Amino acid sequence: MTDDLSTVTTAFTQAILTQQYRPLRLRWSQRETHFSQQLLVQRVELREALLEGLEGQLTCLSIDPDLPLQELLGQPIGVEMVTDRGGLHHINGLITDARAGHADGALRVYQLTLRDALSVMRERVNTRVFRGKNVPSILEIMLREWRQRSPVLASAFSFDLDRLDDARYPIREISHQFNESDAHFIERLCRREGITWYIATPQASDGIDTSTTPAHTLVFCDQVALLPQASAANVRYHRDGATEERDTISAWSCERSLSPASVQRASWDYKSVRIDDVVSHGIVDQGRAGTELGLAITDRFIEAPHVAENLLDQVRLADARMLAHEGRCESFQASGSVRDLAVGHWFVLERHPDMRYRNASQREFIVTSLQQRAENNFPKVLQASIHRLLPELQWQAGAPQGTSDLRYHNRLTCVRRTASLTPHYDPRRHLPAVHPITALVVGPAQEEVYCDALGRIKVQLQGLQAEDHAHAQGAGTSGHDQDSAFVRVSSAWAGAGYGHDAVPRVGMEVLIDFLGGDPDKMFVAGVLHNGLNLPARFSHAGGLPGNRFLSGIKSKEIDGPRYNQLRLDDTPGQISTQLASEHQHSQINLGYLTEPRHDGQGNDRGEGVETRTDGHGVLRAGKGVLITAQRQDRGRGRILERAVLLETLRDLQELAQRLSQDAARHHAEATDLAQLERISSQLQAWDAGDPSSEAVRTETPMVAVDAPAGVSITSQDTMVLGAAQHIDMVSQANTQVSTGRSLLMRAGEMLAAFAAKHMKLISGKGSIKVQAHEEHIDLSAARRILLEASEEIILQAPKISIRSRENTEVSGGGSFSRWNADMIEHGTPGEWRQQAATHHVLGPANCPPPDIPPPTTYEELQHSASLMVRLRSHARDGRPLAQQPYTLFNQGAQIAVGVTDAAGRLRIEGHQPGDDNYSVKLPNGYRFDLPVHEQISALDQQLAASGYRSTEADTESRLRHAGA
Repeated sequence: MTDDLSTVTTAFTQAILTQQYRPLRLRWSQRETHFSQQLLVQRVELREALLEGLEGQLTCLSIDPDLPLQELLGQPIGVEMVTDRGGLHHINGLITDARAGHADGALRVYQLTLRDALSVMRERVNTRVFRGKNVPSILEIMLREWRQRSPVLASAFSFDLDRLDDARYPIREISHQFNESDAHFIERLCRREGITWYIATPQASDGIDTSTTPAHTLVFCDQVALLPQASAANVRYHRDGATEERDTISAWSCERSLSPASVQRASWDYKSVRIDDVVSHGIVDQGRAGTELGLAITDRFIEAPHVAENLLDQVRLADARMLAHEGRCESFQASGSVRDLAVGHWFVLERHPDMRYRNASQREFIVTSLQQRAENNFPKVLQASIHRLLPELQWQAGAPQGTSDLRYHNRLTCVRRTASLTPHYDPRRHLPAVHPITALVVGPAQEEVYCDALGRIKVQLQGLQAEDHAHAQGAGTSGHDQDSAFVRVSSAWAGAGYGHDAVPRVGMEVLIDFLGGDPDKMFVAGVLHNGLNLPARFSHAGGLPGNRFLSGIKSKEIDGPRYNQLRLDDTPGQISTQLASEHQHSQINLGYLTEPRHDGQGNDRGEGVETRTDGHGVLRAGKGVLITAQRQDRGRGRILERAVLLETLRDLQELAQRLSQDAARHHAEATDLAQLERISSQLQAWDAGDPSSEAVRTETPMVAVDAPAGVSITSQDTMVLGAAQHIDMVSQANTQVSTGRSLLMRAGEMLAAFAAKHMKLISGKGSIKVQAHEEHIDLSAARRILLEASEEIILQAPKISIRSRENTEVSGGGSFSRWNADMIEHGTPGEWRQQAATHHVLGPANCPPPDIPPPTTYEELQHSASLMVRLRSHARDGRPLAQQPYTLFNQGAQIAVGVTDAAGRLRIEGHQPGDDNYSVKLPNGYRFDLPVHEQISALDQQLAASGYRSTEADTESRLRHAGA
């Protein structure tokens, strides 16, 4: 047994010493060459593919049973295979797993897992944002960071972006890696943009020293024509065998797959407010039935809103989806022994029967995936130990045999060099799982509210690492507006210039969600309170949970402490609403009013409605204002409910009309009731709202005040009551005017006072002065005029006339003088004394009473466009209805009120030709019809003009009245 172990050890040592000459060997970095003296590769199984990277299992032998596995992890390693041309084919990567297997006392099996750097980065999960970058720029930043942060990657890994057309890729406002691995993020970006990638051996231009370390390159490509040719160049199709001098492909088959004939992509563009719907049609021939079926399976998908930079960019993305489908329509499966084929490289297939008549360009194929299995043939003594240690890893029956030193086999998938290599992208599969996250609102320095015209804001996602954003001078973690693109804000209501809008302010915590599950399409779903931003303290008082019955909206003054608020208080039995601004402490309070609550409690202030401010207060309504204290239970009824006001106004109007008639009857000037009637009519039709009559709505902006128990208006200074037209004051009982000093009444034309029963004018202490500076003073009474003074009555004028129709008596101290039509009688108990220069006694004479005013001439009436009518009690020889109040109508509409003169005449002013239907109404209700004729011709007109009445509006009736 000892001899066997010694023999195995000796054979192993010999194999190690000659390893550099073996067709399958490992290459280590210069710093780790000791592993080349400890590990001998026996077998490799490798798989690499476009869009998938590299993974391999390396089975190694060692006489050291206790190799430190942890020292193997992360080591750059290369697999070198000698090709049929004597060259070396390199496959390099990093060791990610190391496992110690069986041992037999002489040898131990070790299994190493080989992966590329991108696959390694599937373990690095991160969240970060990129601002204002396109995809090639993002790739360069991330891959360069890998190399900067890891010495291993700096020496063993490089990347190649030269095969990308940078101009094709638009700059994105924000690209968001969301809780996903670096590898997944890169893969997602590339798939969406239509970029393929693969792992290759570095070239001299990649800027990495491969002489000291086995390195690999991550190559990105968007143009098939830029892919390199494999070192195998032309590959012959032939059955593999030990007698072959050159590697060949021994099996070749074509595979066709049905794919959609078109791709349709829709995305909502909220800026242009439209759905961008683009279609890309395929050009691959799928046969008659296949084409028909392909048309039925259109790949239609609704993307996240604004998924592309513009419509042309969306067309490009849709074309990429279509190219991905077409790239999978045709593929070729092959197997053989060609050792220097590589993924992402093309070769020319020769001597295949199906392609014998095709030119070289039609026989060019690109390797898209490659599986390789290779095994070293060691001396029999080692081989026997290997068979005992690795029974489960023996070649399967039927596997092709290799040379005496190497056994190799591969399987590969190819596509034509003219085919598309655009990767497949499905948002349902390739987008990371997202969920709502929190962020803080940010903005420029000194800005408390920052947004754009759409109300979008900037946010800083929480938890990001500053070092990930150093390349952008901290954009993403700076706490300023460069941390994100503008983000839309969800609202309960958003219309064209209207809605429920409140721009979240800098420092607020917002809830971020993602449209379409796309991390790049953030929107603000809500705003959250936190330990710094506590729930609203309405009126700067109290807080939660004590004031939990309060709700509403409270804002804060920009760069200040003051607030505006709408506070809803739902305290049981004490509900109220307040709309308030702390400027001038302006408030509207409704309901059960209290002082600001603390812990749910507040002192009572009253019930109802309060509007208050420390500034100016204005109540302005373009169509009118109704101020009423009339009760309207539970807020029911019309807004302009005013039946009581109208009823009161009608009563007052009737009183004013009745007193006006009395005043006119007593020659005290009738009241002009036209404006009062107009106001009454307008109030009556205030909310009639005839839509066709704009005048009704625009000519009645009035203020009406009504109260069932009284109205009190007071001022500690001056009160001004005025009107551009009339002021009508009417009361059913008393109108009482009291003043502490003087009552001064001024009239520009006339002052008329009338009392239906009594009138008193008394001065308690001072004198009473009545003057007419330019006209007369007329004092008249139906019975007596009594002038009484405690001292003296003085009548003083250049001329004094005392006239009486019947009798005049002057008496004083017992003496008297009586004058009448029959005689003059003087009497005195004392002396009668007459003094005159001369005395004359003549015959009878008299002084007649005042004359009746002369009639108005026809010329005067014609000049003033007026008519004159005399009213008599009877048509012939009737007494004139002198000093009689009347109301004049034209076509049934009132046009004037007045009093007839001493001759019973009234005057119709402003007569127009065609106005022929006047009537007069007397206080006793009697009505006169006053037909007007421009020329008297018929008998009926002559009788009517003479004053004869008609009870039936015909000539016979007038003749009966005339006694004819």
